[in-house]
Amino acid sequence: MQLERVFIMITQHEYTSKPSMATLRAALRRAMDQGSDSVQLTWGENEITVERTQYGWIGYGWIGRSGGDDLARSLGMR
Repeated sequence: MQLERVFIMITQHEYTSKPSMATLRAALRRAMDQGSDSVQLTWGENEITVERTQYGWIGYGWIGRSGGDDLARSLGMR
């Protein structure tokens, strides 16, 4: 049995003030353009995680009224 090495690129952004949905979307786009497989956006104890899966991109978690799944779907996840 041969083992395959898999490298995953994770991007993390931490905000000191509450980010808008547009700010979160822009951070996610930049991370995607850089080839990230997982993006974590945090504000205090609130966090959104968006990850690439075999079925496409999925998101979970909340920052204010912004949800991870809504963020993933709003970009059309290329």
